[in-house]
Amino acid sequence: MSPSVRILLGCALMALAPFAAAPAAGAAMQEPAARAPACNRCKSQGVQPCKEHRGEAELEANALYCSVADGCEACGGTGYVPCPHCENEKARSDLALKRSRIVPARERLALFDREMGRPLRKAESAHFELVWEMNGMKVEKKRLDEHAMLHLTLDRLERVYADYVATLAARGFRKKVRIFVWYLPADQANGAVRFCGQGSGYGVKLMGDTPTYSVCGNSQHFRGDEELHRNLVHSTAHLLFSHEDPSGWVGNIKGGWADEGLAHWFEQRYFGVCDNYCYQEQNTNLDFKSGKFRSAVRKMVAAGEEPAVGEMLEKNTDALSLPQHAVAMSYVDYLITLDGARFGALGRLMRQKKPSREAIQEVYGMNVFEFQERWRAWVLETYPVRE
Repeated sequence: MSPSVRILLGCALMALAPFAAAPAAGAAMQEPAARAPACNRCKSQGVQPCKEHRGEAELEANALYCSVADGCEACGGTGYVPCPHCENEKARSDLALKRSRIVPARERLALFDREMGRPLRKAESAHFELVWEMNGMKVEKKRLDEHAMLHLTLDRLERVYADYVATLAARGFRKKVRIFVWYLPADQANGAVRFCGQGSGYGVKLMGDTPTYSVCGNSQHFRGDEELHRNLVHSTAHLLFSHEDPSGWVGNIKGGWADEGLAHWFEQRYFGVCDNYCYQEQNTNLDFKSGKFRSAVRKMVAAGEEPAVGEMLEKNTDALSLPQHAVAMSYVDYLITLDGARFGALGRLMRQKKPSREAIQEVYGMNVFEFQERWRAWVLETYPVRE
């Protein structure tokens, strides 16, 4: 298990630990309340890994529900049982609450099983519902099995969500994002129609009110974990941007620059590479400057060969050329650098069908010509010649 997984799961497990109550004001002279004795068996956590999930129990700490752990009579699908060697009422109460939520979650996610005609490997977190029908994968030189990959992917999705909300001061997500990752092409073809309403052998998104992504994640499309991870980051950014209240997809109302630009921005933020292109995704070899968008944009700007801003702000997502994808990322990069919360506000205006040029003027106080000149100067000052 990678260090990042251990850190995330460790933090989640600590949530079960009791918190010591602070003394009330004026009570300094009173005799301190008796504390529960330390327990070496559970390290005073109040819970222990379920024997039926030895070596895997810690995986369950980050999920509200996991179909792999579900069905265990001992732990009720939580991965943990109360420590029999100590009394920790807070930990027992928290564990009982988590256990009580297993059955409702199972019933909600059973829809996916019914649609596909078989039990699926799936999990739920605070903001995502994930189906992971992939085999195990090699991550950071270590092979993780299917169960570990299910939880690692859930952690990664929650990271994108938290980053999105913090960066854009986002608000108002009414539904959880649904992500389906299939190994078999036949499952992708079937799942894409059932959950996204349209067929695709590679990947397809349902934007707006019911944010959903279905993708075939096998080696025919992705060379390994990092490529698939990058694709999920890109696609999740699309879904969040379209679903945030007021929900709506700007990619088909001349807002392709913001739609694709933000998704590429998250790729750039985490990986330094952008190589996912919506509506051209069936060709997985498609690339632009090896995904090094910043240096490519700088070269275009220095030569005066960048796309005209007036044209960029009128394009739908499916009409963007490869150089325009790179410039779209850079537009978003510049605006978020100025103020991420204002970019979030700009997105809300665009989802209400306000044209890009009017939204930029209202939120950032720049007309399109001022925006272009300031962006060009910023690119030349901050972007590297080589990456």
